Amino acid sequence: MLVELHLLTTHAPSNLNRDDFGRPKTAYFGGTERGRISSQALKRAIRKSDYVADKLGDKISTRSLHIPQMLFDELQEHYDGESRERLQKLCEAVTHALGKPDKDNALKTSQIVFLTPDEIARIRGFVRQAVESGKKLTGKEVAEFGKTVAAATGLDKRPTDGVDVALFGRMTTDDANAFSSVDAAMQVAHPIATHTTLTETDYFTAVDDWKAAGGSGGETDTRGSGHIGELDFNSAVYYKYFSCDLDLLARNLGGDREAALGALEVVFDAACRVSPSGKQNSFASHGLADSALLIMRETRTPCSLAAAFERPVPATEAGYAEESLHRMVARYCRIVAGYGIEDQAALFTVEDFTPRLKGDALQKCAADIARAEQLSDLWAFLRRHATGSAPTT
Repeated sequence: MLVELHLLTTHAPSNLNRDDFGRPKTAYFGGTERGRISSQALKRAIRKSDYVADKLGDKISTRSLHIPQMLFDELQEHYDGESRERLQKLCEAVTHALGKPDKDNALKTSQIVFLTPDEIARIRGFVRQAVESGKKLTGKEVAEFGKTVAAATGLDKRPTDGVDVALFGRMTTDDANAFSSVDAAMQVAHPIATHTTLTETDYFTAVDDWKAAGGSGGETDTRGSGHIGELDFNSAVYYKYFSCDLDLLARNLGGDREAALGALEVVFDAACRVSPSGKQNSFASHGLADSALLIMRETRTPCSLAAAFERPVPATEAGYAEESLHRMVARYCRIVAGYGIEDQAALFTVEDFTPRLKGDALQKCAADIARAEQLSDLWAFLRRHATGSAPTT
C-alpha cells in the first residue's frame, strides 16, 4: 500500500534553507523562479524535531562521521593505562568496519554513517567485552577485530529499531559494505512555492548600546552603528509531497505493521508542524500546514501534484493559499478521473474551502474526499484504511 501526504504551508519572510551564497534556495518551474527547500533540510527538521523526539526518542538514529570517537568518549572514563590504550585501538578498528578512516583522524570515518540506537549499543558492548578480556592486542589482532565487528554485532543484517533509517534509508558504499544498506520506504520531494517568488534583501544594523548612551561623552560618539549587514529572504506558500511504501516500512521494522503505522503517523504529523531551522532566530517563520491531503492507494504508483502549480498561482485578494488548495484538489481529481484510480483520500484544511469543479466525474471525486475537522482525524483515517496482514521480513 502507498500512502501519500500533500501539504500546503505558508511561510512569511524567511530564509529556511540557504544556497552557497547564503540566499534562499530557488528553482525554476513553469518558466518562473520559485522558492525551494531541499528535501534533506525538510527531513532533518522532522527527524531532529522536539516533537519526534518526544514521540520516538528511543527509535531515532545517529548519523555522524564520529561514531568511533563517540564510542571512545563514552567508554574511556571506565578505563585507564593499558586498558584505555586497548580501547583506543579497538575503536580505531571499528572505524575500519564502518568504512575507510579519515586520513587525519583514526577515530573518524571518511563518509557519514547512519546507525540505529541498538546497533550502536551492540558495538559498544562488543568493544567493552574485548577491552575487558585483558588480552594484549597485536596489530594483526586489531585488524582482525575490525573485520569481525559487523558480523559479531549484527551490522550485516537489516536493523529494525531505527524509524528514521527505515523511512529514509541507509546507503552503504564499497568502503563500508560490511554492514547492511536499507532501502528508503519514504520519498520526500523538494518543497517548491506554488507561485512566482522574489528574493529580497534585508539591510540591517546593530546598535552599540554603550555608544548610543553617550559613550565617553560628546555628540559624535552616539552616531553610527556597531555592525551593518545584509540578509536575503523570501516568502511563499510551499507545496510539500511525501510518498511512503507502507509495506516496505513494515518490513524495515521487522514486519511490525502496527509499529510502521505508528511511526508514519508521528512523522506525517511532524511534517505538518515542523519548519526547517534556517535563520529562524532572525525571522521566526514557523508555519503550520494550511492544508493536508492524505491519499492511500493499493497500487504502488506514486503521483506528485506539483504539476497543479506549473502555471504559477496568481496573486488575488484571497492570497495564494486558498487558490493553491483549489488547484491541488482539482489536479488530484483530474488524475483520479482520467486514470480510473481507486484511492482513499481525506483532507484537512484551515481554509474556508468548497471545491470549484465542473463535470460529474470531478465532482464525484471531490465528494468522495473525506473531510477531517482536526489534523488527528487524518491519522485515524490512515489507521482505518491501512488494512492487510503484516508483510514478512
